[in-house]
Amino acid sequence: MTNDIPRSDWTVHPPVTSGGSTYGQLVDLVERYFAALDDGDLETVLDCYTEDAIFTVQSAHSPHAGRDTGVRATYEEFIAAYARIRHVHFRHVVDVENQRIASQFRAEMMGHDGIETVLTSANFFYVRDGKFNRVYVYLSEGTNVLG
Repeated sequence: MTNDIPRSDWTVHPPVTSGGSTYGQLVDLVERYFAALDDGDLETVLDCYTEDAIFTVQSAHSPHAGRDTGVRATYEEFIAAYARIRHVHFRHVVDVENQRIASQFRAEMMGHDGIETVLTSANFFYVRDGKFNRVYVYLSEGTNVLG
């Protein structure tokens, strides 16, 4: 499937494909992604994304395009910035028909200096072919810990 959405248009979402992921597969994808992020497993995190993915920290108006370029750089910086990363207390809302999942959770990060940052976050995942094609992140207090 091709995606004709220009990279400069951050508000348009890819078309939905028929025969996509099930409810359980969508939840598993999100939970596998967060488990990998918490473990600092960059390659597994990136494996959850399509090659042409766009990851946007919407609360900071900060888009990052391309799994192997902008998205990779964002996660490299994020993982390196913290001694410990933990995502807990998930609530998922799944739209199987449109291959979308919204997740609310608590993010707990411990810096290398011992300072802990705790935020509430909501992420909106748009899935294509079993992987994230667009991700929008909203962080409490407008804080951007993701670069």
